[in-house]
Amino acid sequence: MSQLSLDELTQVLAAGAAAHHDYEQVSLGGVRDQQWSGFYAAYTLGRLRDFLAPSTLSDWLEQAPPGDNWPATAADYVIERLSA
Repeated sequence: MSQLSLDELTQVLAAGAAAHHDYEQVSLGGVRDQQWSGFYAAYTLGRLRDFLAPSTLSDWLEQAPPGDNWPATAADYVIERLSA
């Protein structure tokens, strides 16, 4: 398995954010998804490959610090945890 890159993960998380926004608006009728991290984990692992257990990725995404560019911040956090 090849190394997961920061740019690759950031791009997939950004695409996941757009898909999740549509999901909340269309499927949930504008209601906030309380289990958002599971959506992101499934989307990310489906796009990239199973580089991590879904429950672990979901937990790490919830733990990622907030920021103006959350996909980049979260990707950096995940990559750091994978390298630890």
